[in-house]
Amino acid sequence: MMTEMGLRHLLTHSHHGNFTLHFYRSIGEFKLALRQTPFDMVICCLPGTREPRIECLFTMEDVARHHAGMVRIILANDSVEAELIKHLSPTYLHGVLSKSSPLAELQQSMLELLQEAALGHVCADASLSHQESRFLSPTENMILRYMTYGYSLMEIAQRLDRNIKTIRAHKFNAMTKLGVNSDVDLLSAADLLVSLPDRNIAYRQTLLRSA
Repeated sequence: MMTEMGLRHLLTHSHHGNFTLHFYRSIGEFKLALRQTPFDMVICCLPGTREPRIECLFTMEDVARHHAGMVRIILANDSVEAELIKHLSPTYLHGVLSKSSPLAELQQSMLELLQEAALGHVCADASLSHQESRFLSPTENMILRYMTYGYSLMEIAQRLDRNIKTIRAHKFNAMTKLGVNSDVDLLSAADLLVSLPDRNIAYRQTLLRSA
């Protein structure tokens, strides 16, 4: 987990002159400040433990709904978590960076994001249409949610009234879409799913709003 000192060092050295940086040690402190201060950007440094991580992810979803103009960046714990968040987040994130990246690379990526935000070059949410084919199907989504609660594939097959071979095939398809190749990484994805709303539902709601 990146320490507060490490985070200050990263952001200070990536600092763009158009921004004033504010640091908050908890989501509660940030939410309190948000009531009084209009922010242009929020950078969420994900903790390594489950409950605080879920709180951070829910907060980013809340910011997306109620402060749509605010740039949203997540600092994930490693590259696997970063990729999973990119695939699973139901709302657009302007940047998902890995804290495990080399410092120079991380600083450069952060600097580019800050410069883009300062110039107003915020990308439209292309992820909803461009990555639609990478969304988990409802069955794949359900299987992973069962997995995070400790159900075996056989138990999932019984609950969904499906053949075990069909469940294995859905599991393989989910692993392919998420770019993971081990059960450990797939369980990390399953754990993230209980932290984030269903992306398929979010996509359908966006289509309805656009119609």
